[in-house]
Amino acid sequence: MKRRRNQRKKKVNDDGEKEEEEEEDKDRISSLPDSILHEILSSMDDLASAIQTCVLSKRWRYVWTSLPNLRFDFNQLDEVSMSRFKRFVNQVLALRDNNSNVYIFYFSSGYLVDPCLFKKCISYAVRHNVQQLHLNAFGYSELDDFPLCFFNYASLKELKLANCGNNSMLLDKPLRFPALKTLHLNRFGRDSANFITQTVGNCPNLETLILDCLYLNCFNITAPKLRKLELCYAEDSLGLYYESEIVISAPRLTSFKFEGHASPVFSPASFPCLDHVYVDVIPMFYRFQLASIVKERMPLNVINMLGQLREAKSVTLSLSTLEVLAMDPDSLRSHPSPFHKLKHLQLTQGGSSSSLSLPLNVINYLSQGLSCDGTLVMNFFPRCKWKAFTMKNGVNGKHS
Repeated sequence: MKRRRNQRKKKVNDDGEKEEEEEEDKDRISSLPDSILHEILSSMDDLASAIQTCVLSKRWRYVWTSLPNLRFDFNQLDEVSMSRFKRFVNQVLALRDNNSNVYIFYFSSGYLVDPCLFKKCISYAVRHNVQQLHLNAFGYSELDDFPLCFFNYASLKELKLANCGNNSMLLDKPLRFPALKTLHLNRFGRDSANFITQTVGNCPNLETLILDCLYLNCFNITAPKLRKLELCYAEDSLGLYYESEIVISAPRLTSFKFEGHASPVFSPASFPCLDHVYVDVIPMFYRFQLASIVKERMPLNVINMLGQLREAKSVTLSLSTLEVLAMDPDSLRSHPSPFHKLKHLQLTQGGSSSSLSLPLNVINYLSQGLSCDGTLVMNFFPRCKWKAFTMKNGVNGKHS
């Protein structure tokens, strides 16, 4: 480093003052405060790369030790065994500045997740006042439970748990986080309904709830401050299509998303603040034979769900959802258009990969809820077959 600086000085002396100013500009990054340098290091691809910046100069040597965001991802490291991954995590935690708090802590292991390492990371994050905790226990080792400090931690603002509801880890009691605002649960099985219901009830300040890769036949959500709710159902491993009974009490809800391989059975609910709705029902028409009773009730289930979402001002529906509605034309004729405040209706391809056609009766059924200055937008892939349809007077039709 010393020789390089001398060469730079010689070049400056030869080329004049202007280049000297440019050289000084290049060093300004090292004079930035640690908070700015932390943002720079946090934007790097992985934690190992951020740590390697310590060789740049004395100024950079210890910057990484107070990073507020820690990300340990086994799959992001090249050709690393579990033993090396474990050693890397332990070294980082041991060398890190013990007086520096953690804002975001992310941990994702490989298949052979180490129970001791997993618990150690959670305990470390809690001791250092973590605000956002993301955990992926993607493995089949016997993880008996979370550390006790996890259940008693009251300051957590955001929690994401992936693959923690299957056989890889036992969550035998609901969580209780009074300050939690965002909860994201990924891949929780049918035995997790009570856990989800009670956990949501124990988080009185919850504003965002994302339930991803679900396999639930029924569950109940009561969240007085909830504003955003996403329900994404996974495909059944046996190819079975099932109904899911959903009870929601969330009077402040403004955004709702339903997606996946399940027929929603909604209980009566009121969402007076609802603005945005996205529905993509994927019934697996093309790979599995649906049970006749489930297939028969599916269109009416979707109609009833849309009726519970009637306050929405902006609605996006997938093409497969329209096909489900078209299966029961009698119910469409006997039910009024579900929306009465609709300003924007968008029809999209969604998760379906098949070439479907636009059912005219469904388009008319939905567009009846559009206001005079409302907009209908259709956005499909080129392989989608088109059918002509009529528009209400005053409604702007767009397609792409």
